[in-house]
Amino acid sequence: MSEHWYLYKDQQEGPFTWDEIVKQAEMNTVGPADMVWTEGLEEWTRADQIEGLIPVAASPPPGPISAPPPTPEASNIQLAAAGVPSSAFAGNPEKADMADPSTGQKTSTGLEPNVAGLLCYILGWISGIIFFLVESENKFIRFHAMQSIVTFGGLTVLQILVSILNRLLLSILWQGLGSWAMYSTVAGLLGIVTIIIWLATLGLAVLLMIKAYQYETFKLPIAGNIAEKQLQ
Repeated sequence: MSEHWYLYKDQQEGPFTWDEIVKQAEMNTVGPADMVWTEGLEEWTRADQIEGLIPVAASPPPGPISAPPPTPEASNIQLAAAGVPSSAFAGNPEKADMADPSTGQKTSTGLEPNVAGLLCYILGWISGIIFFLVESENKFIRFHAMQSIVTFGGLTVLQILVSILNRLLLSILWQGLGSWAMYSTVAGLLGIVTIIIWLATLGLAVLLMIKAYQYETFKLPIAGNIAEKQLQ
């Protein structure tokens, strides 16, 4: 390799030894488009056309492959793997905000959210108050606790009012009419109304417990809206 190299940028520079000009190339003092000449070359030649002068740039390592966003089908598979029906959250973003289907979600009670949500209705408004006071972390549990308080608290008040109304109405009928037959008929009808209210309360409690256990934020028309506003 020739020991007399000349470099031409804005003006001619040199001579340089081969090691010196290679060192300049490594320090980017000599670029690929700069012109060099040495004995044996017919004319000035670009530096990148001289073998071994310009170091070959290493190819950058491939970047991380980003995973595509999960499809709805993939999300359903994940929910199914966790033992949660995907229908519990399908088409309802409010449910996804309130409840996390993953097991081990943080709760103040130490219970799974769906189990605690179910227990909010087990004793009506009484269990609702207990869980609302005890649970301070999980919005899903607090929602069901508040809905239990509003729903069954209201139904309890309604039952008390119906009971008072029964006694007043029967007393008025007995004193005004003095007819045992009329008294018995009205008393029987009011008793049926009381039983219907009690059965409706029981059926509603069972429905809400099932929905809570399935991780559903099932909102009743009035009580659910009140409960949701109380948590905001």
